[in-house]
Amino acid sequence: MGIFSAGAQYFVNGGPVMYPLLFCSLAAVAISVERWLFFRAGDSGWEFTQKFCDAIERDDWETAKRLADSTQGEVAKLATVVMSRHGNFERLESFVSVRAERAMDKFEKNLNYLNVLVTLSPVLGLLGTVTGMIGSFNNFNQRMEDPLAVTAGIGEALITTVFGLCISIVAICMYAYFMRRLKGISLNIEEVGNTLLEAIAKNLDHKHPSQGSARQQEEAS
Repeated sequence: MGIFSAGAQYFVNGGPVMYPLLFCSLAAVAISVERWLFFRAGDSGWEFTQKFCDAIERDDWETAKRLADSTQGEVAKLATVVMSRHGNFERLESFVSVRAERAMDKFEKNLNYLNVLVTLSPVLGLLGTVTGMIGSFNNFNQRMEDPLAVTAGIGEALITTVFGLCISIVAICMYAYFMRRLKGISLNIEEVGNTLLEAIAKNLDHKHPSQGSARQQEEAS
């Protein structure tokens, strides 16, 4: 109870800027938790990518489809949808590109807000510093009657600065963590998509050699 009351007292002493800082801290925590839960459910994992691509390269489509159907996440979902579609290679290539971008959009959702909090929190802390120092200077006339009136404004400035920096540090760490995972997921999506397109193109070349030769000539030109 002593820690809670001391924290509440620090919050009150920080002044009015502490309220938007409190909102920033709650928003950072909420976004981090929501994104962590989504990444946990939406990331198919590096292991799935390796096993799936190995099966496709061995031309073992049954194993690859069974693996994709039994794995959760956006990469596995993309693989399942691509394997179930029919059509020419050009349309399928465009389809894979669009679906990959949509999958990445799901992972990037709300991360921009977290990045905004990284910058906004120290700025709000600086605002609290300025208002605290202004209040401290305004109390110089009262320094003889109440010497603590001057130091109260400085204390308000320090509290908001520390609070804003703490929020920014936590938000930076979470943002860096999610961006690192986002890069890995992007590589997995690209690897799965390219492996599928290459395998489908080879199968089309085997079934329709004339079309395959024409496509190779177009790519060469």
